[in-house]
Amino acid sequence: MREFHEQAFYNKRTREEMKDGFVKEYIRDFWDWYTDNLKTAPRLPGERWMTGYSELGARKMRNAARRGIGAYYRARGRFPDFLAPRDYTQMTLLNSIIAPMPRVIPADKLNVGEFIPEPLRDQVRPAKVHRVFDSAEALSDDGLEPGSYYLKSNHGSSHVLPITAPFAPEALKAAREAADGWLSKPFGTHSSQWWYRLIDRKIYLEEDLRETPDQPIPDFRFHVINGRVALLQLDLGLGTDNRNNPVFDGDLNYLPHNFLRDNLGEVDLPAQAGFARDAAREIGAQFPYVRVDFYLRGDDLFLGELTFLPNSGRRRIRSNELNEMLCSYWNPMPQVVAIEAVAEQQAAE
Repeated sequence: MREFHEQAFYNKRTREEMKDGFVKEYIRDFWDWYTDNLKTAPRLPGERWMTGYSELGARKMRNAARRGIGAYYRARGRFPDFLAPRDYTQMTLLNSIIAPMPRVIPADKLNVGEFIPEPLRDQVRPAKVHRVFDSAEALSDDGLEPGSYYLKSNHGSSHVLPITAPFAPEALKAAREAADGWLSKPFGTHSSQWWYRLIDRKIYLEEDLRETPDQPIPDFRFHVINGRVALLQLDLGLGTDNRNNPVFDGDLNYLPHNFLRDNLGEVDLPAQAGFARDAAREIGAQFPYVRVDFYLRGDDLFLGELTFLPNSGRRRIRSNELNEMLCSYWNPMPQVVAIEAVAEQQAAE
C-alpha cells in the first residue's frame, strides 16, 4: 500500500494558510491516495463483504469521506494526520472510510446476535426483541405482557425511549412521534458512517434489562483494535447527576485518566468482567476496530451493540496517556481493500 507521506495532504498545509477551502484540497489528495491503492489492494469476496466504495460508488463515498473528515476538522481545528497513529479518533475515522463491512451489517442492532461466536451463545445473548415494526403508525402493545420495555430503532444512536405496556394514549402518541422522527431520516449522513444508510430502518420493542426502574444498567464498552482489547470504558449512572466513566486497560487494571467523559474514580469490577473482556475479544476479532457494548445484570451478559465510529470520530481523547496507549494498538494501520464483484467470483469459480 502506498505510504501516506507520498501524498500532499500529509501535514504540509495548515488551517491558518488554507482556511475552510482546505477541505476540498485535502479530500482531493486523500481520494487520489485511496483510489490509487485500490488498484493493488487485497480483494475480498463480494458475497460476504462490502465497502462504502463498492456499495455507494465513487461520488457518494467521496462525499461521505468529505463529511467525516470535514466534521473532524471543524470539531478539532485541524485535519487528521493519517501517516502514523498518533491520535485514536483519527485512526477510527480512517478505518470508517476504508475498512470492509460484512454484508449482514453488524451496526444494525437487530443483527448483533449473529456476531456472537457459537461457543459463546449459551453465555452471551442480545436483549430479547418482543416486536419489530416497519412504521411508527404500526407501533402497538398487542399481545405484549404488561411491564416495562424499551422502544428503539435499529439504525442510529440515542434512539431509545422507555415505555410501559399497556401503552397509555399519551405515551403511545409520544412514542409514535419519536419513532416517526427516527425513521424519517438515515443516520450518519453528516459523518463517514456510510453503512447506516444501507440498513432497512425498523423500530422495535426490547426487554427492559434494568433490575429496578431507577437503577441504570451498567454499560461495559470494550474497544477492540486488531483483535486485542485495548480499553474498557464503563458508563455508569447514565441519565443521572453521578454519571461516571472509569476506564481500564486490556488486563482490567484501572487507569486514572479521563477518556471521553469524566472519570470520577475507580469502581470495583464484577466477577464476570474478565469473561466479558474475553467475549469482547472474540467478537471484536472479526473486525479491524469495533467497540463491543455489553450490559451486565447479575450473572447475565447481554450484547448491546457494535459501534464502528464512536462519537462520529470527532471527540478528543482527554488524556494524552490514553491516546498514546490506544494508538499503539493500531499496528497494522487500517488497510485499503477492494471488493470482488459477485459476477467476477462466479466466473473465477
